Amino acid sequence: MISLDIDLSYLSKHYNIGCNALQQYKNKSITQIMKIEAEKGNPKAAEFLLRITSNPLELVQLFQLVEPKNRFLILVNMNKEDLLKIMERLDPKQIILGLSVFEKDSIIELMMKLDPESLATVVLEKMEPEKFLQSIPEKYLDEFLSSRKIDKQLMLKSMEKIDKDQLQKMMENYTGEPCYDEKEAIIKKVSSLEDDKFQDAIKSFEIEGKHQLILGLLEEKPELFEEFSPEAMVHPFRNMEKAEVLESLIVLDTKELMPMVEDLPHDIMALVATQIDPLQLSQILCSDFSDIIASCGIA
Repeated sequence: MISLDIDLSYLSKHYNIGCNALQQYKNKSITQIMKIEAEKGNPKAAEFLLRITSNPLELVQLFQLVEPKNRFLILVNMNKEDLLKIMERLDPKQIILGLSVFEKDSIIELMMKLDPESLATVVLEKMEPEKFLQSIPEKYLDEFLSSRKIDKQLMLKSMEKIDKDQLQKMMENYTGEPCYDEKEAIIKKVSSLEDDKFQDAIKSFEIEGKHQLILGLLEEKPELFEEFSPEAMVHPFRNMEKAEVLESLIVLDTKELMPMVEDLPHDIMALVATQIDPLQLSQILCSDFSDIIASCGIA
């Protein structure tokens, strides 16, 4: 049984159940109470479940759903799938407020569960690509440049926008010999390399050259930002305050935020879902959860 702080005056007024009887019904479910009352000849008691499930406003009052404690006690008894459906009805600010119970590092770990497009939206709303590139370690640049979704011709096109000195340094790092060639000659040499050697040459850029190369790629094809790993995309947030991290998520809608909450511990999921509007919860209960209504009783 789900023990709630039920509005006893409501039961007394609308179902003609006396105060002495109500005291005896503590620790009994609504179904048990109404069954006993019906057997005593109380005609309204026999109609309880039908009546209450057709009037969500009555259920709000009887179960005192304005009280977060009562909403939580009901929600924690739902399964994961039903809780997720409840949370889908919350607005983004409510989801984010629910996430505020976690430490910053845990929130950042949850951010990595977002799909690449959503995570990229958060990052790029917070900072320009150039600032992002400057804030992440070089290993993440190399991972990005190794993506199979970036073809060789796109790389070569982006190289045309790189400063000559960066191209020369790349060739010197790659060959181990001084390079005094012009841009066109360097790009032509690199374009003739086999794929594995081409990748080695690309990774021979110094970090500023890699920044220029990636910015050129993103200019040509902005969606490539999603090729950064989740670890790379959340890296800049590790140096932010928790409030700033949470604030960054407000650009997402509820559907986009759901991956961050779908694997939370059950009681935390119920806690987040408790923010639902009392009348909206009542409507859901009346529509789909008559069994839960029946299992609620007087605490």
